[in-house]
Amino acid sequence: MAAPLPRLRADLDIMPSPLPEQPGLIIRDPFRFSEVTLLIPPLLARCLGCFDGEQDAGDLSAALARLTGKVSVGDVARRLISSLHDAGFLDDDRFAELRGAREREFAARAERASAHAGSGYPSEVPALNDTLRGYFNGKASRAKANGKAKSGNSPLGIAAPHVSPEGGSASYAAAYRALPKAANDDRIFVVLGTSHYGEPDRFGLTRKPFATPFGTAPTETALVDELCAKAGAAVSRS
Repeated sequence: MAAPLPRLRADLDIMPSPLPEQPGLIIRDPFRFSEVTLLIPPLLARCLGCFDGEQDAGDLSAALARLTGKVSVGDVARRLISSLHDAGFLDDDRFAELRGAREREFAARAERASAHAGSGYPSEVPALNDTLRGYFNGKASRAKANGKAKSGNSPLGIAAPHVSPEGGSASYAAAYRALPKAANDDRIFVVLGTSHYGEPDRFGLTRKPFATPFGTAPTETALVDELCAKAGAAVSRS
């Protein structure tokens, strides 16, 4: 009996191609264990169900033969298996290798790098300053900020949308304008971030400082230690 094909990873981002001239499914790794992005054509996309950990290469070839009406589909099946394997999209030894290398790299770093600097926002300080000033000088953000100021309240915390800076710039600016100005810089900020891929009923903490284009933002490790001691198994640590 032939060995089953490795299972397609359940934690991948899979979405329709936005390009009419290149239809199919786009597959990428949100955890960045793999930097590869694949475009699977529509016919082959219908065969991804064969990668369920139970069906084998013969089942994949049979599915391709039914869809194409051709008998000689072995090369196409092998290329699909090879592409998914090489990209690290199958739950096999290749993925284990990529994941291990990325986890060792992260553990060895003294700081947490800015994942979106240079893509989601500028990585150079002058350009980033100009971008942020543009957010805070927008008409929408000024109107929201003025309305908040009239209430006379000093917020303990703020809530801003979990979206890209470009899409949520006015809301981000209005939210952060509401923070009271301090006479010194010794305040501690607790930043709560939404995770699309975190473990259920758990939250993550890190003792590593955060590298930003403006410099390193230190982590209040004493507070992290206190939260870890009180939260127990509800905490994932890095």
